[in-house]
Order: sequence, then C-alpha cells, then structure tokens
Amino acid sequence: MQQRKNIQAKHRESSFQHIEKMHPYTMLLVLGMVGIAMIFLFLVIAYSVSIADSAPISEVRLPKIFTMGTIILLGSSLALNLATKAFHEDNMRQLNFMIFLVLLMAVIFTGCQFLGWLDLKEHGVFLADRSSGTFLYVISGLHLMHLAGGMLFLVLALIKSYSVRHNPVKALIMVTNPFDRLRLELLTIYWHFLGALWLLLFFFFLYTF
Repeated sequence: MQQRKNIQAKHRESSFQHIEKMHPYTMLLVLGMVGIAMIFLFLVIAYSVSIADSAPISEVRLPKIFTMGTIILLGSSLALNLATKAFHEDNMRQLNFMIFLVLLMAVIFTGCQFLGWLDLKEHGVFLADRSSGTFLYVISGLHLMHLAGGMLFLVLALIKSYSVRHNPVKALIMVTNPFDRLRLELLTIYWHFLGALWLLLFFFFLYTF
C-alpha cells in the first residue's frame, strides 16, 4: 500500500516537473486549445439539445464534399510532419515544398467547406433558420476561423523558409535557432489539434445529421 502511494507521489511529481519545464508559449498554446475545445463542446451540447427541440430536416444529409475536405485536412497534417522532418534535416527545398503543400491543402479544405455550405443552402438549410442544421454552419465556420489563424502562421513560415533557401548560412541559423524550432513545433501541435478536432466533429455530424 505504501509502495503504491510512493509510486503515485512520484508520478505527480514527474507531471508537475514536466509542466514546469514546459515553455511559456507551449503552455499558452495548451491553455488556448483547452479553451477552444470547451467552446466546441458547448456548441455540440447545444446542437444535441436542438435535435430534440426542432423538427427533423427531411431528405438532407451531410454534404459529401465535407468527406473530401476531411481527408485533405488529415493529409495536410501528414505533410506538416514531413515539413518538420525536413526542418530538422536542414532540407530547405523539401521544407518549402511541404509547407506550401500544407497551405494549399488548407485552401482546398476551405473551398470544400464553402461548397458544403452551398449544398446545405440548396437543400433548404439556412444560417438564419432555427433548425438544428444551423449549428453545422456555426461549428464548421468557427473551426474554419481557427484554421485561418494556423494558415497565417503557415504563410509566415513559408516566407521565412523561402527567404533562406539559397543562403546556407542563414538556413543553418534558422534550423539551429531555438525560437524557430519552437515556432514550427507549436504550429504543428496546433494544426494536429485542429485536424483531430474536425475529425471528431465530422463523425459527430455524420452520425447525427
């Protein structure tokens, strides 16, 4: 019994030590992601309640274009992992290509979302309605707003990597700079978070819509 308590105490100490070693920017990102997750949790709960209170929408299904967008967004996470690998290997050419690819896939995902909204509109689901379908606009739109923030940092990362692609000295400085490493790490964490969040939302709407 005492041994189990000692193990639990050591586990708590190691957890606190891990938090203490966490960079302040990483801590802010984690807190931000927790806040974002709570917002979406509240919206999902509100949507679930609205399903029981509103009449069902006849002959309306989740737009198929959302499925394509989901696959593309998950693919962008893989591409960003390859970009991180290229960064650590000091491969500026691959880094530039992968960041550009992630950004391009994010733009395509954005287009898929807009096409999905148009499909909903054609089937009689409007943003101004009080039906449960309105939550699909709100939740997917809010997710897209957070994704736009990640796209902004992708643009900045692309500009930075592109500017040093022909200068080995500047490229070496960038890949050895702790701040640049941290910035790419935080961007990767945030992007994976948005991808995982949308995947959960997609399957939730696929099951309930």
